[in-house]
Amino acid sequence: MSAIEARSPGTSSAVRALVAAALVVAMCLFGFGVYHAASLFKNSKTQIRRPTEASAPSLPGTMYVVQAGAIYRFQHGSFRQIVAEDGWMQPALSPDGSRLVAVKRSVNVSDLYVMSTGGRISEQLTHSESPTVELNHWVFYPRYTHDGSTVFFSYDAKDPYNSYRVDLAILATSAVNPSARAERWTVPNDYTGGDVNPIPLRNGGLIYTKFSIDSQSVVHSQIWFQDRRGSPGVGLTKPADDCSQPTLSSDETRIAMVCRRGGLQAADLDVAAFDGSTAAIGEPKTVVNDEVLASPAFSPDGKLVAFFGPAEEGGPFQLWTVDPNAATTHPPRQITTSLDLDSSSPPAWTGA
Repeated sequence: MSAIEARSPGTSSAVRALVAAALVVAMCLFGFGVYHAASLFKNSKTQIRRPTEASAPSLPGTMYVVQAGAIYRFQHGSFRQIVAEDGWMQPALSPDGSRLVAVKRSVNVSDLYVMSTGGRISEQLTHSESPTVELNHWVFYPRYTHDGSTVFFSYDAKDPYNSYRVDLAILATSAVNPSARAERWTVPNDYTGGDVNPIPLRNGGLIYTKFSIDSQSVVHSQIWFQDRRGSPGVGLTKPADDCSQPTLSSDETRIAMVCRRGGLQAADLDVAAFDGSTAAIGEPKTVVNDEVLASPAFSPDGKLVAFFGPAEEGGPFQLWTVDPNAATTHPPRQITTSLDLDSSSPPAWTGA
């Protein structure tokens, strides 16, 4: 019997009401990109176009982004659609750039698929659908390890006493053997929405976003580090900074993250030095201040950070870049002008 269940009925009802309210807030944070983008779109005066109908300034390398459930390859200033509009989101590249792992989401279930960079599906890594709808699972945020053998992802591990509760844990599964059993890495805090945005490190560790609830029932997010599977880990950022959505430079010496610092919508884009051997980050530098933004990603050479944000109040999310190395703060550069990019699907950026 859990501690909550062991209390008196009146106390239990009050506690459940509090955690239910906190869960709503946590899930709103988790679903920030999808729900906020939708609300912005309703008020937008921007005429939305398909990426294939638009052009943009050229960026180094190749980038994969998502709009309306389809994955697009952005290269040399133009977009090419590689899969149909069918619930696709959150593509991530293999280390050699030869394949993608992506989420395919339907109304009440999602799964991971491996595909070529041209969109040809080769493997289904997870099988989340159940004959009983309440026992369906959610999977999000896949990410390859540096040797390409393993995929980390967030997974809806069911509470046997409450099938509707969603606290995502981070699991790791074989990228080459779909029948292999996935291993659980993290234990999420109860009634928070769970652990998301996994980034496996070369040294075998893991960083990710962890949510928690304080004594005043306020939900906080932290960048979290674990050196091995099942270890308790340590927070790299303070709860009050509400940092989430980490991304690393290719050499793993810098980290970029979105920090709300108590704000409801606007946030800062911070960049800091990162040392995976000591589980520490340096003093953060804010490169974009107090803006609606999401899903940062370093360029392959580390000279730029891409992110999503609206170009106007009430507008849909566009692609932007900013120089994290500049001695003084420079305004970010707007790359797209008429798209409605999925802000919960970080750009997958490769040098190829």
